[in-house]
Amino acid sequence: MKRINLIGLGTGSRNFLTNEAETALSESEIVFGAKRILEIAKKACASSFPQSEALYNAGEIFAYLQKNPQYQKISVVFSGDLGFFSGAKSFYEIAENLTDLEIRAIPGISSSVYFASRLHKSWQNWKFLSLHGAKCNTTEQIRKNPACFFILSGAEDLKSVGQKIESAIKNGVLSSVKCYLGKNLSYEDEEIRELSVSELAGSGQSQNSESKMDLYVLLVENENARFESKTPFLNDEDFIRVEKIPMTKKEVRSLSISALGLSESSVLYDIGSGTGSVTVEAARIATEGQVVAVECKEEAFFLTKKNIEKFCLENVNLINGSAPACFESNDFSELFPRPTHVFIGGSKGNLREIVQFALQKNPRVRITANFVSLENLCEMQNLLKSLESENKISDVEIAQIAVSRAEKAGDFHLMKAQNPVYIVSFSGKA
Repeated sequence: MKRINLIGLGTGSRNFLTNEAETALSESEIVFGAKRILEIAKKACASSFPQSEALYNAGEIFAYLQKNPQYQKISVVFSGDLGFFSGAKSFYEIAENLTDLEIRAIPGISSSVYFASRLHKSWQNWKFLSLHGAKCNTTEQIRKNPACFFILSGAEDLKSVGQKIESAIKNGVLSSVKCYLGKNLSYEDEEIRELSVSELAGSGQSQNSESKMDLYVLLVENENARFESKTPFLNDEDFIRVEKIPMTKKEVRSLSISALGLSESSVLYDIGSGTGSVTVEAARIATEGQVVAVECKEEAFFLTKKNIEKFCLENVNLINGSAPACFESNDFSELFPRPTHVFIGGSKGNLREIVQFALQKNPRVRITANFVSLENLCEMQNLLKSLESENKISDVEIAQIAVSRAEKAGDFHLMKAQNPVYIVSFSGKA
């Protein structure tokens, strides 16, 4: 039976290579890994290093082994630890369907554990994030978490994070943070220090060919995160406004988002974004998900864009077009995931088509819609009856909200009524 050792090399220094890992490498007939990781393994391994191949994709390695069945003792090396942003997962998945193969996992010391020990900090409450070949909703993660640990691709990532934090502080999204840089951890030229946001934003300006090989991690602490609300809590005055463009007001917005039941990983389509208030609130909840905001009017489109930029949101995709026509291209299907939730603030006469599109994309989708006119509400009621008769939806809720706000008139305050709004919510029944 073939045995594949999946080996975490730790931080890269020989001092942190485990005896188990070194023994497994010395007994291997062939070792696979990314070119840089293989070089680290050769330096870290005291004994003679076996034959190696610069392959790290699980599919490519298994294909190579099929063509070369003579190898029985195989190792694949990874940086850090196997369970921390590692490619080891894909090997486990493929090996599940192979009966003639034994997978042996040999863990290493991750950069986060090493970094925490050098900073004399506890890491169990950190939020772990990677910018190494991956997208991350950087600003919102920092806003919501007391400590964020980032794995970075290089100095350019440091600069990018610094500029995002600078912009967020300027726009009032963040107040103040502490930043700790880790460079080339466990190596002779290791650097660990606290740096200011301005220093962070200026990183990567003087890189040479050698510095581009440097390895970076970053810890950002935000003590004010514990005071952040986890529910929609922005005031109407927080948004950039234009008089003629409608906005879902605070009270209606809160109830509508509550009816949607968003989670951190939700994918929301906001149809008819208008000012962008629902888009912004939803994006601040679904920090690990995505919001696709659709607006057909050009002036409203740019207003939504301004509010997205004001709140430094990275998980919003804004589309200038009419729904559902703008969803029908192949490019759209490739770029955006299917919705888990849909909010309809304006349908432009395409209510039935929008709902049918949402149910087709995800038969379990949660939909919430706002209506001001009785005619549009009646259209929705007729649509709901049709969908219920086809057994496609459940959990239908219809509520009317009428809000009055106090306005000062001389020495008195008088209640001024807002337009009543109907909130309709239901779920796809799959």
